[in-house]
Amino acid sequence: MQHETTPPFRFRTPPGWPTPSAEWVELHQAAEPAPGWTPAPSIPPAPAGWRFWSPERRSFRSFMPPLARRLRVAQWIGLVVSLVALAVVLVVGAVGGPAVFGLAPLVAGLAVFVVSSSRQADLASRTAASIRDDAAAWRRTELPARARTAYPELDDDRAVAAWEAAAWGTETVRPFAAAAAAHAHAPAHRAVMGITAGAAAFALVLGASAALAPVVRTVQESSAGSTLAHGWQDGTGPDDSAPDDSAPDDTTPGDTGSDGAAPDEAPWTSDDGTITASFISDDDTWQATCGAIDFTDGCWAFRIEGECDGPAVVTVGFSATEGGDDVRTDTRTVLLTSGTPLVLTEQGAEDWGGIRDITCFAAPKSPVALTRTELDSDDEDADGSWPDGCVDWGCAGWEITPAADCPSATVQFSVDEEAADLPDPHDLVVTTALHAGQPVDVWAAGAWSSDDDATLAQVTCG
Repeated sequence: MQHETTPPFRFRTPPGWPTPSAEWVELHQAAEPAPGWTPAPSIPPAPAGWRFWSPERRSFRSFMPPLARRLRVAQWIGLVVSLVALAVVLVVGAVGGPAVFGLAPLVAGLAVFVVSSSRQADLASRTAASIRDDAAAWRRTELPARARTAYPELDDDRAVAAWEAAAWGTETVRPFAAAAAAHAHAPAHRAVMGITAGAAAFALVLGASAALAPVVRTVQESSAGSTLAHGWQDGTGPDDSAPDDSAPDDTTPGDTGSDGAAPDEAPWTSDDGTITASFISDDDTWQATCGAIDFTDGCWAFRIEGECDGPAVVTVGFSATEGGDDVRTDTRTVLLTSGTPLVLTEQGAEDWGGIRDITCFAAPKSPVALTRTELDSDDEDADGSWPDGCVDWGCAGWEITPAADCPSATVQFSVDEEAADLPDPHDLVVTTALHAGQPVDVWAAGAWSSDDDATLAQVTCG
């Protein structure tokens, strides 16, 4: 541990906790506190299920054994073989050729990809456990030595207590109590493995369907009176009638549920066709927008673009059921620029949400009176931890102090950097509550340096 410039894990400070010193973080790498433990009696416990540690990608990889590199190579080989085989199966199947012969390399490639991903996830979990155990052993000797050096006039126990109190910036401190089991790295890798397995299963089903479709079609056509209903693709049913359209007619295109699945992929389009808005559902783009927001209920992200230069009013509605009446409506005044997409993020606990209206060249909102301080993108925020979206995509941040209250302020950034599917440049709008005289941090994900990659364009109330 002591030979690394950057520790392999970053401590995620719970709400209401002080930020521990770098020395404390170094000595307690991946150590999960026991349930209910807090640094001092006056500090509230961490929220249930709080993840205390997040891996620093580059530093953590340096602790992985050489096998990890070979597994990553195997992953790429399996992924490339799978994609090529899937493309061949789809193309050959579309023209009615013998696509079934492409299933063997597709299955083989997916097997290599999934197995190597699983082994790498297991290796990462074992590496995390090894880091935690090594840090615990090192802490047993290093902590008393550092405490005696810092407080030579005290005995060992009192010196350690004084050192820990200084590390947390508190007058009194509780001795650190580790949980019986730690999960510093496993949750993230379990989620990644779930996504990997799901994607592999989808690719296999898609490939098998394309490969076997000509066979099924041949069998069905040879049966008396059997037909295939292709009409659904162009808007007609098997009997040349229009498909059933009895679903609620007030569902806005682009509405989505809280599970992130978009039931209607058609974007919202203005009456004159000049402005479109689509729901962002892919994980990378969502992380590069919503990922920098400390929300508790949920976050929607909508991509808006079109022919509009100036202020525009965007209305977003939220409902409890698909096609149901809106239970909440948010109205935002933003600045649109032709040719530059704007991502509007909204928070809430409802299950469904969608764009209801966008009116260009509306009356501009007056900016909120505030003072601002640019945050150092190399440091953590005032609470001691970056939002999760900043780890992979970077963040530009500002501390703003408003002169008046605003329950839901609209904060707009201009980001001069590509992020996932978003181009350079693009605009980003986030929302936050403002309280007079109280500083709050606002972050724009997808920007590694606020000096070069992002600017805080405006802050308005609503």
